Amino acid sequence: MDGGLFSWLRRPTAGERLRAAHVRDDLVEAADRAAFGRPCEAEVAALATLLTPEEVVQQVMEGRHGKVAGVLALTTRRILFVAEGAAPQSALIIDRADVLGASGQEHRGLSTLALLTRSSEMEVDQVLGNQAVTFAENTMRAPAEAVPSADPLAELAELRARHQAGEIGDTEFETRKRQLFEQI
Repeated sequence: MDGGLFSWLRRPTAGERLRAAHVRDDLVEAADRAAFGRPCEAEVAALATLLTPEEVVQQVMEGRHGKVAGVLALTTRRILFVAEGAAPQSALIIDRADVLGASGQEHRGLSTLALLTRSSEMEVDQVLGNQAVTFAENTMRAPAEAVPSADPLAELAELRARHQAGEIGDTEFETRKRQLFEQI
């Protein structure tokens, strides 16, 4: 499966499709680290149109805000939420300097993010794994100190993409998948 017909027939990963659409590398890398429960490429592409050249994307996650699914991004300057099917102009944008507090809670494989800003409170729920906890921690760190998620669900999503791309075999996939399930 390392070439020939199988490599031609394989479906490109979300990261490959985003790169082909000329989405910024930092955003693609953050999306590759995230665990998504549904296809979110449209929202990630919409995020790309909102980013300034000076800011760097640190983390991306899927969640629900106000009963609407979407994608939340943490950059060195802002927090952006793009709702599913919405135009980028309707995105919720919060300056990181306005964030007074952030917390995340995990329960039964899902997590919730709570943000307190100078003017309002924001909650994002239905987040897979502990991504909301990591997002909250990264939000409260200085932008240069934020670290990529070590979320087992994010690693599982990456593992699945590598398996579908033919980069790893069935045996290695099953072994590593079992190890990740033990961490969840």
